[in-house]
Amino acid sequence: MVNRNQSHVREVTLNGKTGKPSIARSFIEALNDERIITEKGGFLFKALAAGDRLVLGVTPYFIDGGRTYHYDTLLPGEDEFTLIGSVTPYGTFEILFKPLSIKLSSGDIRKYADTYVMLARFLLENGYSGQGRLDAVTISLLCEAGLFNPVPEDIIGLASSACSLDKQDS
Repeated sequence: MVNRNQSHVREVTLNGKTGKPSIARSFIEALNDERIITEKGGFLFKALAAGDRLVLGVTPYFIDGGRTYHYDTLLPGEDEFTLIGSVTPYGTFEILFKPLSIKLSSGDIRKYADTYVMLARFLLENGYSGQGRLDAVTISLLCEAGLFNPVPEDIIGLASSACSLDKQDS
């Protein structure tokens, strides 16, 4: 039986610290808190999946009045399959990637899709309660890359998409 509710994440590395998924609780609580996400101007993040480990780098868009940048965050194991994204103060997600090649293999498509699904399920599994709409650029990228059919429009849609790790649980 396919379990489309499980993120398959057993361990998380968040900003260099590794632990149980609960290590990301304060980040997810900040995403749920309109006051905090507005004060921070949203969040920038990077995410990559390494088996049953999710590696996240998260930073507020603004720190002490200064803007932050994705390139300021380096993840251990960062590669072409690293998702690069942001969450706006309105809770809209932009989640992109930069492949090494314009033509993606079926294995590349699976790996990118799995990372999107794992990230979305992880957020929901650990308390994310927003709508989590995906922005137009993300939806367009997902469509053009052929990662999902139909293309989800929000975090819940991503989380309900198939993941190759689901088959391992059958």
